[in-house]
Amino acid sequence: MYEAAKVIYEKVIPHVVDFLQTHGEHARFQFTGHSLGGSIAVLVSLMLLIRNVVRCSMVEPVVTFGSPFVLCGGRKLLDELTLDDAQIYNVIMHGDIAPRGFSCNIPGFLISILKLFKRSLHSHPCLNENKFMYSPLGELLILQPNAKSSPGHPLLPPGTAFYALDTTGCKDTSNAAINGFLNSPHPFDPKAYGDDGTVSLNHDSSSYLKAIKGVLRLHITATIVPKLREKKSLCHHLRIHGSMKEIQNQQIRFYDIKDGVCILARVGINI
Repeated sequence: MYEAAKVIYEKVIPHVVDFLQTHGEHARFQFTGHSLGGSIAVLVSLMLLIRNVVRCSMVEPVVTFGSPFVLCGGRKLLDELTLDDAQIYNVIMHGDIAPRGFSCNIPGFLISILKLFKRSLHSHPCLNENKFMYSPLGELLILQPNAKSSPGHPLLPPGTAFYALDTTGCKDTSNAAINGFLNSPHPFDPKAYGDDGTVSLNHDSSSYLKAIKGVLRLHITATIVPKLREKKSLCHHLRIHGSMKEIQNQQIRFYDIKDGVCILARVGINI
């Protein structure tokens, strides 16, 4: 994965340098991607920070969709960069197998087989200590679509929604909850794949888009529409149009680099 990230990094860097030269201190960058594209987006953003190409204040949080975790001990890396978990948002469909692939509990016999084929795994800290390849990094946002699209997750309340883990309590409890979710369904359990097309249904980017639209639709219906009906004043009207004008003046650029990785560069004015 790191080799793929280096290739994308070389494609990204000319755009980054050009944008920095044009906009200087006001330049802002954000990376996002689906599946492996999201994993690479995380690595590329961290590479830019570690190599001091950009400052932390210039990089907005990375947002991934259905992306496998690809770092062992990544928390230490964020600490060294003085960043918290909010630097990375991992959106995971409730039944998506792909994000679980490298972070689920791997049976002992399979670990032995993996080590036979790849000697470097003998010293892999996450594999030896925790029985998985890579540890979760960043905030975890679980996306549960309408039950008609995909049956609900057994660990979640019913209904279409975004679910986030409350990490204000015991760290061990939080880690156990994340581990429980990433192992249910377990990628190595044939029952997890369900009927034909289930894996594709829960991982496809169009399914993510459809589910997110469903959540937003419920939110708008429940909160925004009633407020709009109550507040039809001129002041409210001007405030909406004023914010739209600000957005239009931000000079946003999108660069679709490769393999599902997208970089957003904009001019940011601190107020």
